[in-house]
Amino acid sequence: MLLYFLLPVAAAFQIPLRPHSHSQDYEFDALIHLPGISPYFDAIGSGLAHKAPLGCQVTAASYLMRHAAIYANDHDYETFMEPFLVKLNSTFAAASTRRLGWMGPLAFFESWETPIDDPENQMEKVTPSGMEDSKKVGKHLLDRYPELVPTTKRIYADKKSRTQDTAAAFVKVFPQEIEVVEINTTASFHSQIPHKSCNAFSKEPGDQELNIFLETYTAPILTRLLKYSPVPLVSTDIMGMQQMCGYESAITGKKSKICDIFTDDEWMAYEYAWDLKYSYMVGHGNPLSPYLGFPWLNTTAHLMSKFHAPLHSQKTPKVPGDDGQRFFLSFTHREVPPFIATALGLFNSSNSFAEEFPTDRINWSRSWRMAELIPFLGHVGVELLTCNVEDEGRQFIRVIANTSPRPIPACQDGPGASCSFDRFNDLVGAGMREYGDFDGVCNNGVDKEEREL
Repeated sequence: MLLYFLLPVAAAFQIPLRPHSHSQDYEFDALIHLPGISPYFDAIGSGLAHKAPLGCQVTAASYLMRHAAIYANDHDYETFMEPFLVKLNSTFAAASTRRLGWMGPLAFFESWETPIDDPENQMEKVTPSGMEDSKKVGKHLLDRYPELVPTTKRIYADKKSRTQDTAAAFVKVFPQEIEVVEINTTASFHSQIPHKSCNAFSKEPGDQELNIFLETYTAPILTRLLKYSPVPLVSTDIMGMQQMCGYESAITGKKSKICDIFTDDEWMAYEYAWDLKYSYMVGHGNPLSPYLGFPWLNTTAHLMSKFHAPLHSQKTPKVPGDDGQRFFLSFTHREVPPFIATALGLFNSSNSFAEEFPTDRINWSRSWRMAELIPFLGHVGVELLTCNVEDEGRQFIRVIANTSPRPIPACQDGPGASCSFDRFNDLVGAGMREYGDFDGVCNNGVDKEEREL
């Protein structure tokens, strides 16, 4: 009888509070595996809390942000998407609005309509949903920095319409009037658009490696899909369809049907292909990257050095010679956040570069994952933390990538794996000594004289 009584009691202690699945109801989402063309999403990062560490407050912040979603960029459209669309539209039945011969997972192409129906006027332009996303991210930053954002008097944006339009939409949610200053390649602005100020920079690095891996990963996809297509398909058509998934989703604000054509592992192969490309073009596979990343970090370090904690009743006190602005924002392009990340060692692996990016297979354990850094509206930020204010405070630097704190590998001596301000200054100073010859490595020549005027 005693045993009979104890068994149910023991069992009761093993009943979970709620049903729990080992998979946590996980569902794969292709839209967070599209480096460079994802609609904006917050990165998970290292798992650190987004709010300031206990006993600390953010007393200044500076951000570099990519523009909002565009219909497509010229290269992606002309190289991958347009050739596929030409094939697709060659299957229209005579005097019909329906295409013929598409079957199975491709059957929806019989009536599918491209959202890029006026490419001459749509290329590189911000989409309506991109404008709305700009406002949402702007509201997020206002909520995150309610005492800092209202101090903003001016923000900066590259001259391209996509960055100017993003900035204009972004500041509509701020409570004050803000001047949008156009960035150019002269004076001190080269830290915000370094690739445009560097004659030696090219977008070609990584193209060869991308093409090699493209042939590798699309071969089984072509074998699977060819029987459902009325026209021959090649590897670039697969890439074009996968890119259309991202762009159509960013244009319409809802997931494209094209996304469901491909399996999880096929999407992970696509992600790897572009991680590989970006690593050579703007990451640690390009010797220029730290030269193009440290100028902004140097400017930011100097900027932060003149601020102090609010030690009295004013929430955002002025420093002599300062106009009171505590939040700084510049709109730029997809290339720039990876330069900053590379300079700081973020997303870098301890593996040798050759081991990290083979072209015959996916390296599943790589650290370099650009979907987490450069979706549309992707951003990198630097926060100045002031901790233990009542004891005159100590200052630390925390790096943010898509809202998530990212510890600097070489410096994590502060609260929440932040970096003490002095050590951050030392780190940036060492970087500038090693990678500070911007005009020299960029072969800028006379351009240097123009920027110094």
